[in-house]
Amino acid sequence: MPLPPPETPTPTPDAAALVLPDDPTLLEAWLVAVLRCSSPERMASTLFRAEATASERFPARDVVTAMRRVMSRELTGS
Repeated sequence: MPLPPPETPTPTPDAAALVLPDDPTLLEAWLVAVLRCSSPERMASTLFRAEATASERFPARDVVTAMRRVMSRELTGS
């Protein structure tokens, strides 16, 4: 499936996507949803809060791995 053109707006996540999952395999999707709801000016504080929130439920290594994957794709446009 081809990627949409760069000018295509990023979809807004629904409320269910913003609920921290119980399953660590869904952590990346949750992080994407949280970041997509953040303004560029608040991205650093959003990342900090998301990491702290996820770390309450998941091991730090899982949180860091998910954050690295999401940031490498979402923030760099890859």
